[in-house]
Amino acid sequence: MFDAHARDLHQAALGALDPATLARLRAARHDATQAAPGRRHRGLWLATACTALLALGLGVHLNLPSPSHTSVSPASSLVASVDADEVLEQNPDLYVWLGSENALAMEQTR
Repeated sequence: MFDAHARDLHQAALGALDPATLARLRAARHDATQAAPGRRHRGLWLATACTALLALGLGVHLNLPSPSHTSVSPASSLVASVDADEVLEQNPDLYVWLGSENALAMEQTR
């Protein structure tokens, strides 16, 4: 019912327009439909270019080395330079403790 009423109103409006106005409206509609594909393709190229630039920037950012991986911390260089045998030779308390009764008591409780 609504559709039929809207069509009737549209037909009445078209009948009330002079032929020159109708011709201009048809020409404008025809020009708009002819120009639309070109505008659509231009927007597609713009979107593709923006996406490509974003992907390129993200790829470059992810491939950059981070500062934490390139530098060596002082603690790790100290540990690398100290040999385990040197530590035990300098501090024989571990051997003394292993020979004591406390060490045997710890083994029995486990």
